Amino acid sequence: MRLSWSVAQGPFDSFVVQYEDAKGQPQALLVDGDRSKVLISGLEPSTSYRFLLYGLHEGKRLGPVSAEGTTGPAPAGQTSGEPGPRLSQLSVTDVTTSSLRLNWEAPPGAFDSFLLRFGVPSPSTMEPHPRPLLQRELMVPGTRHSAVLRDLRPGTLYSLTLYGLRGPHKADSIQGTARTLSPVLESPRDLQFTEIRETSARVNWMPPPSRVDSFKVSYQLADGGEPQSVQVDGRARTQKLQGLIPGARYEVTVVSVRGFEESEPLTGFLTTVPDGPTQLRALNLTEGFAMLHWKPPQNPVDTYDVQVTAPGAPPLQAAAPGSAVDYPLHDLVLHTNYTATVRGLRGPNLTSPASITFTTGLEGPRDLEAKEVTPRTALLTWTEPQVRPTGYLLSFDTPGGQTQEILLPAGVTSHQLLGLFPSTPYSARLQAMWGKSLLPPVSTSFTTGGLRIPFPRDCGEEMQNGAAASRTTTIFLNGNRERPLNVFCDMETDGGGWLVFQRRMDGQTDFWRDWEDYAHGFGNISGEFWLGNEALYSLTQAGDYSMRVDLRAGDEAVFAQYDSFRVDSAAEYYRLHLEGYHGTAGDSMSYHSGSVFSARDRDPNNLLISCAVSYRGAWWYRNCHYANLNGLYGSTVDHQGVSWYYWKGFEFSVPFTEMKLRPRNFRSPTGGG
Repeated sequence: MRLSWSVAQGPFDSFVVQYEDAKGQPQALLVDGDRSKVLISGLEPSTSYRFLLYGLHEGKRLGPVSAEGTTGPAPAGQTSGEPGPRLSQLSVTDVTTSSLRLNWEAPPGAFDSFLLRFGVPSPSTMEPHPRPLLQRELMVPGTRHSAVLRDLRPGTLYSLTLYGLRGPHKADSIQGTARTLSPVLESPRDLQFTEIRETSARVNWMPPPSRVDSFKVSYQLADGGEPQSVQVDGRARTQKLQGLIPGARYEVTVVSVRGFEESEPLTGFLTTVPDGPTQLRALNLTEGFAMLHWKPPQNPVDTYDVQVTAPGAPPLQAAAPGSAVDYPLHDLVLHTNYTATVRGLRGPNLTSPASITFTTGLEGPRDLEAKEVTPRTALLTWTEPQVRPTGYLLSFDTPGGQTQEILLPAGVTSHQLLGLFPSTPYSARLQAMWGKSLLPPVSTSFTTGGLRIPFPRDCGEEMQNGAAASRTTTIFLNGNRERPLNVFCDMETDGGGWLVFQRRMDGQTDFWRDWEDYAHGFGNISGEFWLGNEALYSLTQAGDYSMRVDLRAGDEAVFAQYDSFRVDSAAEYYRLHLEGYHGTAGDSMSYHSGSVFSARDRDPNNLLISCAVSYRGAWWYRNCHYANLNGLYGSTVDHQGVSWYYWKGFEFSVPFTEMKLRPRNFRSPTGGG
């Protein structure tokens, strides 16, 4: 819509046109004082608008005068229901203190021209009716997909809106923000130290408002020493320092880095915790004997001071050499509560102490047996002593030579071992615990049963072991027994053999998570969960797999199946490859094939506003999605829900979803598949 006016008396320095857009948000357009007309673009078709015109002269605002008008109808051929041409990939490059380049993508020939509006947001966010932006405009021909904004203020955040126009009508828009560089690189702020331990501490800071490439964190002994430095990403806000000396004072600095430029340092001091003996325990308790055992400190001590006291018993004070890790206690009084304390001595200085209490004359469990032994499980049972302990320590040796320990509560008399290896001998030991005291163990041995495929790589091979019901089980990545993975196997759908790697069913699990959560998986595999991108990569790189998506809403059930499915490694941002659709849900996934995975805190596409943030999910977004199965559960607004476009569109959130994979050449033992 074009506005024109005349000036009875002048001149004016500039003019401001104000109006409310179709969403009721105030807008303002700054016009040079030598102009008497302006084209207002980016309006909605068939919509009435009221415009106010003010004149600005020597800092005073005069007016307003007003006018009303209604825009024309949408262009012929533009229909609703089908997605129209979309603007995408809004990004900023070549940022300086006074300019920046804005880049975008659009289908060839989709728009006649582009209108770019940019301005500085109102500094006050507390006003009930925010003042509108003072915006500038830039028209760009439809053949160009970038524009340089000049004469900007240094270190300033700008709001950007790009409209794609067909004739004078708005066909699509995309928004973002960008900040120009500050003339001087600012330092980080608010240096704090947390998680201070004997050999480590965490450094935290707030970034400056202007963009930085990275931060350099440096630390050294406060009284002199070789400084150590670590470079961290410009998005980082924290860094853990490791390998520190216990009980030492450190000087820590953090500087902002941009190119070859460094800011002034932000400096602070921290002191690590002095180390002493830890994990003190009383082992092999009998009627009159106990063995004190501890973990020595990182820095050697000259000697240990051992003190043992009990009501009504003579105190014991003894010394142990600095190389010792245990000390025997003899001639203890039966049924007596003892307190033992061990400190290290370095010259005249004592370290922090380690202390425990224990009681003599207690009985342990009896009759430890292994029952109901299967290829992967065994039920251990025992008889509880007359005086109930505070708990039990169950331990057994794994085939890899490691000892696995399980803490059990008081009152239990059985425990099922899960995830055992088939055809493997095991030896189990059970000790009663009173606080940090352990009685001598009782033990038993057993051998697990055999399986046709001892270490199945997927649910297809697990089905060959005779598994017929859908359930949780353990597979082994690449058939390697050192890489077990707990999974849920769907043994019923389309002949079974499906390994489920995603499920949404009740909204109880939060899927709005970071990159690392999606890399390693989260949730409950019997409920809602994401198995993890690392697992998907390990599975699909070791063989040919197909992928199936099952969707349900009430009594409706549809599926989409793809003959080929593969996920690349983390170095390739878990890029998705799939092809060969068939099914009843419509093909909403082929659009995403070839896309990298992105989450709210990491967008390998480097979009100004990432799809993951816009659509509240983590996915193989492109521009942006036709499937969003990790979106907000139950949401029906702004395309943010659990959607499958070619079944229910963007505004319907699917209540039940499962994504699953199985070998491409799978043949069910029961004849299906």
